[in-house]
Amino acid sequence: MVNRLFTPSADDIAFTTARVIATQMRSSSALDARIGRTIYVKDETVQHGGSFKFRGAILGVRNAARGVVAAGAGNFPIAVGLAARALRKPACLIIPHDVPDFKRAQVEETGAEIRVIARSDLAAHARLEAQNRGWSNLHAFENTEMIAGSYTLGLEIVAAIQEKSAGSDAVVVACGGGGLAAGVTLALRSRTIDVAIYIVEPQTHRRYAKARESGMPVRISPSGETICDALQSRQIGTFAFQVLETSNVQVCAVDDGWVRKASGLLREMYGIRAEPSGALAMAAVLAGAVGQASDRIWVIACGGNVQFPDDEG
Repeated sequence: MVNRLFTPSADDIAFTTARVIATQMRSSSALDARIGRTIYVKDETVQHGGSFKFRGAILGVRNAARGVVAAGAGNFPIAVGLAARALRKPACLIIPHDVPDFKRAQVEETGAEIRVIARSDLAAHARLEAQNRGWSNLHAFENTEMIAGSYTLGLEIVAAIQEKSAGSDAVVVACGGGGLAAGVTLALRSRTIDVAIYIVEPQTHRRYAKARESGMPVRISPSGETICDALQSRQIGTFAFQVLETSNVQVCAVDDGWVRKASGLLREMYGIRAEPSGALAMAAVLAGAVGQASDRIWVIACGGNVQFPDDEG
């Protein structure tokens, strides 16, 4: 099934792939033996800025005529700040007051201008700031540049799958606003490979599941708190929803208990230091949310901006 909603241009793909890290697929024979299936982990924790967000940010900053305004809870402003520094463009980064200290420090290290406001006001403040400055307002999951960036990640997964012998494959990807899920899904469906796609949400923040029930993106009221601080958006992106709904994907949700187990397992078995949001896809595998029909599972560890208790300093 090929989704015709959007295909990044050859120039966008070439520009992005030349500036990002083609991150490794990691495996663990010990975990494979324990679970009874082969698992490959796409390690985006070592991407520039510590997450997949840099893939779209570098493209979005390039396309900004003057400067760029970006609002987010950590990984996105980190990525935009680094991209702006690399391309020598001014940036104003708007972050919530409750952003984790470790992520705030990384945002500050980019050298961009920073504004700290209430989490509920982020999007509106970014729009106003961009309008007042005459700059571009780059959104974490609504802009097509961010989808295109995730598309390049999906192409890398496609290439890895095609390198292996025939098998029954499933790709598992975390979903907040849906930019990562949409971009990866578009890339997978653009190629003639048969793969099941699982979209994973925190149990407390089921934006895509609710949108499916309603037939359109709707703003949710979370059922509780989640340690997945990068996946707390209240609504899935409009374009992302359209992509996913026309791409034959499955949606599931897992709670924080599985996320904690997945984070520890990624560190122990793969040497991957994933933040909670980055471990959500693996959590779905551990929780049994991925159908048994797939004997190979491709998991995206999408972010690693976290400080563990035993870290120095």
